[in-house]
Amino acid sequence: MFMQHVRTALAALMLGALAMGAQARGSADDAGRQQNCSNVSRATCTLAHSLGRGVNLGNMLEAPREGDWGVKLEPEYIDIAAKHFRTVRLPVRWSNHASPGADATIDEAFARRVQWAVDALLARGVYVILNVHHYSQISGNGLHNHEFRVDPDVVDTRFINIWKQIAERYKSHPQRLVFELLNEPNGKLDGEPWNVLAAKALAEVRKTNPDRAVMIGPTYWNNVRDLPKLKLPADRNLIVAVHTYDPFDFTHQGVTWRPEPMPTGKTCCNATQKRSMSDTLEKARRWNAQHGIPVHLGEFGAHSAGDMESRVAWARTMRDEAEKRGIGWAWWEFASDFSGVWSPETRGWVEPIRRALLD
Repeated sequence: MFMQHVRTALAALMLGALAMGAQARGSADDAGRQQNCSNVSRATCTLAHSLGRGVNLGNMLEAPREGDWGVKLEPEYIDIAAKHFRTVRLPVRWSNHASPGADATIDEAFARRVQWAVDALLARGVYVILNVHHYSQISGNGLHNHEFRVDPDVVDTRFINIWKQIAERYKSHPQRLVFELLNEPNGKLDGEPWNVLAAKALAEVRKTNPDRAVMIGPTYWNNVRDLPKLKLPADRNLIVAVHTYDPFDFTHQGVTWRPEPMPTGKTCCNATQKRSMSDTLEKARRWNAQHGIPVHLGEFGAHSAGDMESRVAWARTMRDEAEKRGIGWAWWEFASDFSGVWSPETRGWVEPIRRALLD
């Protein structure tokens, strides 16, 4: 027990030192903007406040097959993201690279691919959020093209066993690696089913990673509206992940994958829209104040069909609303066609979005 306290104290000191050293990479002025951490360890509190400004390496490793969604994870992206952001969220579709049975044995070549990305990012000094992303069946959703179906009776067991393997693989990695159990639980997981499954997955992780920070989000796609339904296990190393795309008719105008695409031409941001945006994060802040567990904004973004001036205004408003509440964030996403901040075609920044996020 004594040694555990020593390790925890040392971890807090190391994270604090890393946070100080990361000020040059997209960091916010956090003075006086601290979340309530009364129900987490000092190390997890320090880590949560150190995540700062981040980006998602989206549409890469969480596609059914890497490259299916028009972009692959290039070494260049690792370098650029790590140089300019303090945190990188790495979405991964493990379920489509694991055996279909209950054991869900992860394909070793794919596991090494993911580990290359994780290790490369950590070597560059950033925080890394590694998750399970787009396991469609677990929420009862339809499958994506090239995603295989498994026996419904083993869907949940596969999820637990996927985390067993991830946790074992990364048990000795630095505490700057954060696990996120599941991206956007929804559908049949809404409410209590997710509380039950998340507790089981966390228990499996804790067998090999007793002190690592783990993110768990509410249901209804990590929406703050479901925070009251979230029942977390007694664990002092948790962070709650929320997402926001409010107002949805602006951020998702023109996306082609919705059954009924929203019309384009919606602008932003008038007083009503700004109020909906700030209200979302204020609800998250109030939840944190009541529960003493820090909150992280793991996704926000506005689809490229919107006009650039409006998208810039939306991005800057959301960034400011999060930062004035001491909430770290990760933009969705880096280099794909939803709201990428980097253009693979020009091999340069989408400069207006970059300025809105980092200047």
